Amino acid sequence: MPYRPAMASRYLRHMVLTASIWLARGGGLLQPVGTAAPDSRVFETAPAPHQFVPIHAGTLDGPKATNKFWTNWAVASGTELPIFPMPYALKLSSAGSRGLQVSHGDQVPTYSTQAGDVSKVSHYMTPFVAEYAIGAVESTQAPSIVNESIFGIHAQLGSSESPNRKITYPIFSGMAYVTGRFQGGFTPQITSDRAITLVERLKDGIWRFRNNGGVEFRIYALSESGEFVDASFDFDAGGRMNKQLDGWVRMAQVLQDVTNHGDTLDAHAQAVLIGVDLEVAREGTVRYDFLSTAHEGGIRPEILHFAYAHQLKLFGVTPRMAPGSMRSPSKGLMTPVAGNTWIMQANVSAASELGFLPFGEPAPGRKDFLATEALGTLEWFLNNGNWKLAMLKGTYYFSGKGFQKVAMVCLMLEKFYGLTDNRTQACAQILADGFKCLYDASSTSGCQGAPRGSYYDSSWGGIASKDGFQDDGCLGHADFGNACYNDHHYHFGYFVVSAAVLVKLAPQWLDSSVFVDFVDTLVRDTTNPSKEDGYFPLFRSFDWFDLHSWSRGVVPSADGKDQESTSEELNLLYGIHLWGSVTRREWLQQLGATMLALAATSVQEFFLMKRDNPHHHPDFVRNRVTGIFFQNKVHYTTWFGAETKYIHGIQMLPLSPALLLSRTREFCRQEWEDILSSLPLSVTDPWTSILLSGGLALFDPGEAYQRLLAMSPEHMDDGLTRAWALYWAAVQEGSLDTQTSTTPGSVATSFTATATRLGTAVSSATTTFRTPETTLAHASCSSQMHPACNHLAGYCCPSPDGVMLACCANSPTSTMPPHVSRHISTSSAMTNVTTVSITRESETTSAAAAANDNDCSSPSHSACNHLRGNCCPTDDGIMLSCCGATTSQNAVVDQLSKAKSHCGFLTVANMCLLVATLLCDNPLRA
Repeated sequence: MPYRPAMASRYLRHMVLTASIWLARGGGLLQPVGTAAPDSRVFETAPAPHQFVPIHAGTLDGPKATNKFWTNWAVASGTELPIFPMPYALKLSSAGSRGLQVSHGDQVPTYSTQAGDVSKVSHYMTPFVAEYAIGAVESTQAPSIVNESIFGIHAQLGSSESPNRKITYPIFSGMAYVTGRFQGGFTPQITSDRAITLVERLKDGIWRFRNNGGVEFRIYALSESGEFVDASFDFDAGGRMNKQLDGWVRMAQVLQDVTNHGDTLDAHAQAVLIGVDLEVAREGTVRYDFLSTAHEGGIRPEILHFAYAHQLKLFGVTPRMAPGSMRSPSKGLMTPVAGNTWIMQANVSAASELGFLPFGEPAPGRKDFLATEALGTLEWFLNNGNWKLAMLKGTYYFSGKGFQKVAMVCLMLEKFYGLTDNRTQACAQILADGFKCLYDASSTSGCQGAPRGSYYDSSWGGIASKDGFQDDGCLGHADFGNACYNDHHYHFGYFVVSAAVLVKLAPQWLDSSVFVDFVDTLVRDTTNPSKEDGYFPLFRSFDWFDLHSWSRGVVPSADGKDQESTSEELNLLYGIHLWGSVTRREWLQQLGATMLALAATSVQEFFLMKRDNPHHHPDFVRNRVTGIFFQNKVHYTTWFGAETKYIHGIQMLPLSPALLLSRTREFCRQEWEDILSSLPLSVTDPWTSILLSGGLALFDPGEAYQRLLAMSPEHMDDGLTRAWALYWAAVQEGSLDTQTSTTPGSVATSFTATATRLGTAVSSATTTFRTPETTLAHASCSSQMHPACNHLAGYCCPSPDGVMLACCANSPTSTMPPHVSRHISTSSAMTNVTTVSITRESETTSAAAAANDNDCSSPSHSACNHLRGNCCPTDDGIMLSCCGATTSQNAVVDQLSKAKSHCGFLTVANMCLLVATLLCDNPLRA
C-alpha cells in the first residue's frame, strides 16, 4: 500500500482492540520454568571459567547470550569479525577513526563443480565492504558490550582519557538506521573504505554522503534529546565534524531507484531505537514494542524498522510499509515498516493439536503386523540389555536419538496393547532406567556408555558438556561442540520428547523431583522464557526476530550464526509443547506450540524451497533445501559431509508429528521428483530409511511403506526403528492432511483449514481416524440403543444437530450404499478406537448413486443444492448437516462447529467434512 506518514488512526484503533484481546487471553506466556540453581548433584559447577570468556563479564552480571547475531563480538577472538543484524552487516573497530562500519552489498553466487549439478548454485554470500563508518577523531579503546536483550545489544567504544567519553551503538535485528550516541567530548568522523566523493548538507542536521562506488547514505546529527542540530554543526569534505557533539549520529543507505527514499528516511530519523520489548500471549499473539528516545514536547516520530517476508504475512493488520525494501544477506527482501508496535498472529491450531502420535490410523490389514513388529522391537531392546546400545552412546546427540527411538516404540506398544499392558510398562521402564543414567549414573548400575554429563557454567550461564569443556573438542570435535553451546536445541530436544513420553506412560515419574528438575533444566538451558530465571540466558537458541533458532554457540564465525537441521529444532519445540502438557503447565504447552508454529512458518519460508521460492538465487532454489544456513551465506552442504542424502536427510529427522508442520506434501513431491528420486537409495544404507520415511512417505506413503518393508531392521538409521518407520508410513496413507496452512498469517481453525484442503489431501483408498474420547451423558456410544458402539467412548451417536456417525447405526448389520464400505475394529488392543474405512469407487458408480432419491440436488433436500453427489441421509446412519433443515452454507459450518465443541482431538466435524469430500464432488466451503 502507498506510504502515508499521517495514517495513524486505524492503527490506534487496532492497538486498542489488541490490548483488549491481550487481556481476554489471560496475559503472557513468558513465565519462568524454574528459578532455583541447577541441581549440583547432576550439574557440577564447572572447575574453571569457560575457555571462551565473555568480554562483557565485567560489565554485565548474570547469564550471557550465546547463539545470537552479536556473539562474535562477545569473545576476544571474534571482535574483529562482522555481525549481521540484517539487512546491514557491521564491524566494530577501535583502530584509527573507523568505529562502527556498515556494509550492504550484492550476493555473490558460486556454481557447483559436481558433474550434473554445474547449473546449480552451491552457495552464495555477500562480501563485507565498509561503505561508511561512524567513528571519532579522537582515539578509542577496545569495544565492549554494555547492554544485552533478546533482540540486540548496546556496544561501546570508550576512551583512556576519561570514563565519561564514549560512543554507544544500539544494535538490533532489522534496524533501519545505524546509530552512535556520542558523550563526553568525542568529535564524530564519517569514513569509508572507498573514497568519499560528495558531502552535502541538505538542511540542519541532515547531510548526503556519496562514495566512489556510487553508494549514497543519509547522515544525521541529533541533539541528546533527538532534535536535529543547528547550522553550527557541519562535516568537511573528508567526513570530519567541525566540533564535538553530545548527541546522536545516524546513517542509512539511500536507494537510488526508489523515488523520494531520502525523504522517507528523513521523516523517521529522529525516532532513535534504543530497545525492543517482547510479549507472547496465548493463541499465538506476538508483540514487539520498539523503545525510542524521548523528545522535547513529548512528540516523537514513529520507528522505521525492517521486516522479513514471513513477518509481514503474520501481521494481524496490514502494516504501514514504507518504500525502500533492501535485500538481506540470506533471507531475501526486507521491507521497512513504520510503527512503534508490531503485533503478529501465528496460526497455532495445528501445533496445539499435535499429540504423541501422528494423526491417522494404519489400514486394518497392517495393524496386526505393526503390533507384532513393535513387540519384536521391544523384545530386542530387552534382550541382554540391548536398549543400552541404542540409548547410551557416549554423546548427548547420539544418545538422545536413541532415547526417542525407544520412546516411539513405547507409544506403539501403548496403542496396540494398552497403557497398563506389561509390555508397554516394560518399555517405559527402559526410558526410566535410561534417564537415571543421565542424572544419577553414580548410583545406577549398568550405565556404561552414558554421556559423561554437563557442568553448570556460570561464565555464560548454561549446562555445557564435560567433553570438550577444557580442550579443543569445544570447537566441534566433541559432541558437535556442545561444550561451546553448539546444537543444544538439537541434542536436548530428544530428551525432552522422551521425558514427556515417559510421563504419559508412567505418570508417577512426575513425583520424582530429580527427574522433573533434570528435564526442566534442559528446557531452561535452551529456552528460558523469563528474566526471573537468573541462571540461564533468555531463549538461548530461538531468535524472536527471525522466528527460528540458531545452532552455533560461542565459537566465532565470519558468516555469523547458522542452522543446519530444521527438523531437530522443531523436535525441541514439539517436546516443550508435550512436556508442558504432561506436567500440567498450560502456559508452557502454549509457548511450545507458539514457537513451533512460528518456526515451521520460517522453515517453509526460507529453508525448504519449493520451485517458486522468491528469497534465494533461482539457481540455488533448485537444490530444494538450503543445507547450512548462515546469516551471511547459504551453503548446500552439511557439517559432516556434502553427499546429497546427508543434506536432505538432516532436514527430516527425527520422525515426529512436528515434522508434518513444515514438510508439506507438495514440497516433498517436488524434492523427490527433482532430487531424491535419482539417488541409489540402497536398502542397506541407513540414510535410505530417513529419505523414504521423511520424504516419499509424505506424498506416496504406500510406495514408501513397501520400500521400508524391504529393508532389514539393522539397516535403519540409528535414531529410527523399522517398526516406527512402517507405522509412520502406514498412518500417512490414512491420515488427513493436518500440515500447517501455507498461508502463515491465517488464523482459521484447523478443521476449517482442513476442509479447504481435503480435495487434494485424501488420495488413498482408505481413510481412518480416532474417535473423540469425551463422553456425554446423552447420546452416548454406550447407550443401549446403539449396541454396535458399546466398545467406544465419546459423542459419536445420533445427535440433535444432525451429525450421525456410521458406527452408531441402529443395526450393526445396516447395509452401506453401493459406493461406500465400512470396517469396524473391536480389537481388545484398540479400546476406545474405531476404524472407519471409506473407499471411493469410480466416477461412474458415484454418478449412478447421485441419481437416486438421496441426490444432493434433489428437490427434497434444497439445502444441498449447491453440492453434487450422495451426501444425504442413508440407511447406514451416515448423516451430513448440510442435508438437514439448514438453508445456507454458514448454517452448515455452524452445525459442524457445534459438533466440534463436543469432541476432543480429532473432531466429529473433521469426520463429516471427510465424508462430504469423498461422497460429493465439491467439499463443504465455509
